[in-house]
Amino acid sequence: MNDVGSIVKNTGLPAVDNVVAAAINDQVLMGLYYKYLERYDVLMMDIRDAWRTRRGEVLRVASKNGIRDLGINDETVGFYIKIPPHTRVPVPIYACFVLSKKGVVQRVLNVIDVGEGSEAIIAKGCSTIVPEGAHIAETVFWLRKGSRMTSIMLHNWAPNVRVSSKTNGYVGEGASYSYYYVKLSPVKAIGLGTELVGDTNSVIEVHEASMAHTGSNITSMIKIRLVGEASRALINSRGVVYEKGLMNVYPLIRAEAPRTSGHIECQGLVMGRGEYKTHPSLETIVDDTMLTHEASIGRISGEQLFYLESRGLSEEEASKMIVLGFLSSTLKGLPLELKNYVESALKQFVGRGF
Repeated sequence: MNDVGSIVKNTGLPAVDNVVAAAINDQVLMGLYYKYLERYDVLMMDIRDAWRTRRGEVLRVASKNGIRDLGINDETVGFYIKIPPHTRVPVPIYACFVLSKKGVVQRVLNVIDVGEGSEAIIAKGCSTIVPEGAHIAETVFWLRKGSRMTSIMLHNWAPNVRVSSKTNGYVGEGASYSYYYVKLSPVKAIGLGTELVGDTNSVIEVHEASMAHTGSNITSMIKIRLVGEASRALINSRGVVYEKGLMNVYPLIRAEAPRTSGHIECQGLVMGRGEYKTHPSLETIVDDTMLTHEASIGRISGEQLFYLESRGLSEEEASKMIVLGFLSSTLKGLPLELKNYVESALKQFVGRGF
């Protein structure tokens, strides 16, 4: 079957008709938008084919991130994306990764090379249509001088799925990287690891909106190193923890060059007897930097509930509206079309942990 949309339509992911490519277990399929990318000389191919025919290019991106072994084999699934210099890709490059067989361990590797002065939106949706399995993913990218990339990742799993997702990226001189992560549904356990390096005058933003449903265990580790002069970073994490859910957030910004700046903001909303922990950390080896952080943990206030209930909402409806607004605040800066997709998906899942 080569109709990607018909395969991913049952995943609960938004905008499945706009999917460029999909990895179903260990099989790669290209959608209708794939040919559209060729108009802009954008290369998108199976990572296994790229390893055979463009190994040097793939290794250069890995090497830029200090990675020597990518661990590619016949079971690896994913994409190599190369955007030529001075190219603006007008449509999101949207790839889906789906578990469709019970007990499958999907091993994903994506390698992205964005040329000098180029601009792109990369969207990844990960989901399952079976009750259990595992998803182990890694994304490695290099943004060259003056380029811009907005990346969004949506996770929609099942209560008995285990997930490990790692991102390594080098943001070059004058380049800009904005990353948005949204977790929608219950999952057994998720481990997220993000390591980013910012060169001179670069800008890095990481935004997370997660829900730890009942029985879910979520750990997120984010590390940003500012190695170039006048580079900047922002980490904005918001988490909602439901009864017997657990969330750990470990954000770190490290300044290694002068005239750098960074800010960490972590906010947790606890519903019932959930557990939320945050450990913001700031480090520097230079004296010409400004790094700040703030963190808060709380619950829905009675005043907020009273106000909304006085407008005719039930307590449950009011709670859902507050949670939705809390999580949606991390989506500022997303292109409007993508923001609407994500908010529509959030509306479907907010409140399922009540």
